[in-house]
Amino acid sequence: MPHRRRPGPRRKKAARKPAAGRGRGKPKVHPTARRKAAALVESAPAPRDGVASDERGMRLNRWLAEQGVDSRRKCDALVLEGAVEVDGEVVTEPGRRVLPGQEVRVNGVRVKPVRRLYYLFYKPKGVLVTNDPRETRPRVCDLVDPLVPSRVYPVGRLDEDSEGLLVLTNDGAFAELVAHPRHGVPKTYVCLVPGSVSGDVVAELRKGTWLDGVKVVPERVRIVRRTPKSTSLEVVLREGRNREIRRLLARHGLGVKRLKRVRIGPVGVQGLKRGQLRPLTREERDALVAIARGDGADASAEGGRRTGRRGAGKGRPKR
Repeated sequence: MPHRRRPGPRRKKAARKPAAGRGRGKPKVHPTARRKAAALVESAPAPRDGVASDERGMRLNRWLAEQGVDSRRKCDALVLEGAVEVDGEVVTEPGRRVLPGQEVRVNGVRVKPVRRLYYLFYKPKGVLVTNDPRETRPRVCDLVDPLVPSRVYPVGRLDEDSEGLLVLTNDGAFAELVAHPRHGVPKTYVCLVPGSVSGDVVAELRKGTWLDGVKVVPERVRIVRRTPKSTSLEVVLREGRNREIRRLLARHGLGVKRLKRVRIGPVGVQGLKRGQLRPLTREERDALVAIARGDGADASAEGGRRTGRRGAGKGRPKR
């Protein structure tokens, strides 16, 4: 009789890698990918210069972090150690202001200001908006870093269970204008909720509700599509609170089956697939800045409907 081989122990199937990578640490990017990403930006009508910030300049630790020297905390340590010079003077105060045109050196090496980058990114559901190196779930940086020439950071947040638009940049002044609640840049969301929502409920939603001790009033609430089983609502908010859309709807007994951010100011999601990004044009970047600074009306609504800022700064907490 032919010898039969005894079956060995079954091998466990390898766990499937998440779509955005494993997380854990800084994403590894091949130099070729960096070159392709730089070529994409150069070929696009994207701005090179940053948004003008405070006339007093920028804090030294923040300036160093934005140039990619290291994290804000480690830049603080470099300054305190006396490793940083501004125009030939050793500076040991992280809060020292750096003005445009000043020369900064770290350990004797001149720090070259990086090119400012501005992107629009379609965040898929299940991806975290965090750079925490301890996180093992898929992160935005795992998807984005191979597609950009240098590190960029999300402006604001979008929770793990939501999808849609994120603005990414390495320009701190621009990020503050778009994200801070006092500037009131409108964000448009489309929410799918179970059941047929009546006009009375929509009217109550428009009145707003109290969250964290502050009354949040939507800029606009309208029904996009309604069936006996579900309703699609468009909600526009100028706030920036944690999970505010879900909390706002929950206060009126509405759950959320799907939540998608479709517009930030005048910039929409059209033409982007999940996980894709594209550079913002100078016109788009400047339009967002103009809305944040109150220099003009915005076209946040579908179809080009223009609405001016109202109640800027009222009822919004200063963070």
